[in-house]
Amino acid sequence: MFLFLFLIVVKNLSSDITIEIKGLTKYYGKTCGIENLDLNVKSGEIFGFLGPNGAGKTTTIRCMINTLLPTSGYIKINGENVTRDNPKLREKIGYIPGELALPEYYTIKEFLNYIEAMRAKPASRRQEIIDRFELTPHLTKKIGELSKGNKQKVGIVSAFMNDPDVLIMDEPTSGLDPLLQQEVFKLLLQSKNEGKTLFMSSHNLEEVQKVCDRVGIVKDGILISVEDINDLNKDVPRVLEARLKNPDESRLNEFGERLLEYRKQDNFVRLLIRTEDSIKDNMGALLAMDPEELVYPPASLEEFFLQFYEGKKGEIVDN
Repeated sequence: MFLFLFLIVVKNLSSDITIEIKGLTKYYGKTCGIENLDLNVKSGEIFGFLGPNGAGKTTTIRCMINTLLPTSGYIKINGENVTRDNPKLREKIGYIPGELALPEYYTIKEFLNYIEAMRAKPASRRQEIIDRFELTPHLTKKIGELSKGNKQKVGIVSAFMNDPDVLIMDEPTSGLDPLLQQEVFKLLLQSKNEGKTLFMSSHNLEEVQKVCDRVGIVKDGILISVEDINDLNKDVPRVLEARLKNPDESRLNEFGERLLEYRKQDNFVRLLIRTEDSIKDNMGALLAMDPEELVYPPASLEEFFLQFYEGKKGEIVDN
């Protein structure tokens, strides 16, 4: 009886995991792409994969969609190993590559027709996504004539039009203007609310803050940490930028002694403030210098890592 109950509990726990990655390692000769990656993505969540260029994000995603064979380890989606030839599993997955390689001699309409014909599941959301991303006027244009942004829209339509259960996306907002980036965010959140599971890589900190539930952080092919988005936000430093009429060098030099980073060029200063430090004190000090302009922009990924890596040294990743 005890064994029976134990098996039920284990089954229920496993059913909450849509993507399971265990010991994933990929080497290109002697160069490490990703090493010993253990990661679980829960059903119905948006999971962000965050890291600088070259960190191992694209390598991981290519292994997830079985266009790259791992050196060791495995990936399961919905309990099935992705390295096996499984057309039914592929039907459940939508994919946006980081570098779109679309047939330039096809029109958008011809390409989408071709993709739709390859899939058994009907493209029930095709026209909806086309309309959302304002592609209707361009459907008869050849892909080779499109801007980078419009090519990215085609990739988004292709990934979402069959209403897949799992979305795997490598930098999905690449090449899009801010308004269309917001439309992508809306689409991602809508898909999550419909019970889809989404995995997206990014090197844009603000992007993952807006849509992700949890974030895995990679550096040099190694998973540094997995963070709940609320905990991640506590690690993000704050930024103050000011353009001063008459910079007081003696007073400005005081900032450099207590900040994560301090930059000055002519009459422009940028302060990177530790999360736990008071932004009011620093803002007040800048206001006392009668600035022409004072703004509070988001921290960049590099500025976030400046504080994050320092705080996570020696910690064990547990996801």
